Amino acid sequence: MSTEENSLTLRPRDARGRMTVARAIAIVLAVFLNLVVIAAGVWALTNQQRITDQFTVWQFEPSANVRAYASAASMSDEGTFLFYASQPSVQDNPEFNSTCSNVEENFGVLGCYFPSSKSIFLFDVTDERLAGIEEVVAAHEMLHAAWDRLSDAERARLTPLLEAEAESMKDDPEFATTLDFYAKTEPGERSNELHSIIGTEFAELSPELEAHYAIYFTDRSSVVALHEKSNAVFTEQLDASKKLVEQLDTLRASIDDDYAEYNSGYDVLNADIESYNARGERGIYDPQGYDELIDRQQRLNDLYDSIEQDIDEYDDLVAQLEDLNATISELNESINIEPRNQDGL
Repeated sequence: MSTEENSLTLRPRDARGRMTVARAIAIVLAVFLNLVVIAAGVWALTNQQRITDQFTVWQFEPSANVRAYASAASMSDEGTFLFYASQPSVQDNPEFNSTCSNVEENFGVLGCYFPSSKSIFLFDVTDERLAGIEEVVAAHEMLHAAWDRLSDAERARLTPLLEAEAESMKDDPEFATTLDFYAKTEPGERSNELHSIIGTEFAELSPELEAHYAIYFTDRSSVVALHEKSNAVFTEQLDASKKLVEQLDTLRASIDDDYAEYNSGYDVLNADIESYNARGERGIYDPQGYDELIDRQQRLNDLYDSIEQDIDEYDDLVAQLEDLNATISELNESINIEPRNQDGL
């Protein structure tokens, strides 16, 4: 056989039919990247508000007051995120009242949240006696922002839990008055308002609600303590005012009764004195009767002195009540309750 007959010819394989490891990896990566892009697109479509919030937070520069509110209220990272995403603005009057209007008598609005613009506005409380109240209002409004972003399913889950807590406080007149106020000013937002009120003002809650609020606070008891501290300033003043009014009513009734006794007593005494003098003109003398008249006159004079002392005490209590009312008026103005005239305007 010739050399050519004994040699082997090696034929190259078709390159189009060959699958390399590098190509396989490239295909897997391409598929993975496509899935990531698709997943990212789906997430973006279903989380547009979160994306908007994130860009808002990145661009928002909180003031020193706003940062202090978030810290003092023990807002968690999530709570602070939602607070900053609402771009909270601290205003005083008349700017604040033009932003967050209120026409309800004896109620002061200290904050508001606008779902349309996702924004929070807070009233600047400068009275040092009410330290802590602004932080509570900030937390209250932050929870409105949180509620605004909850799903319908989550709101439906929370509503009966909130109503159960509200039921436990149904006999509290202050709480009932607050709910009546919100029913008038925020119709249809009962669950929303309960979510903010209960989260910032109720000390002990069901485990389910505590777990929910733990998303927004690192220590919810801190903001509740601030509420109790600032609210005590008003309750102490109002309790003192109520006590003074009760004392005045009791003392006024006692004075009126004593005056009636004094006047009727002197009417009878004067008639008896005239009778005694008439008998004396006829030569009839009654030393014992005379002493009795003198004793009765002295008792009536003592009663009159007692009435004057009661009147002095009454006037002193009135002065105390006026001072207390002045203090309450100052506190009311500090929480944006404007003085009303007799027509309620």
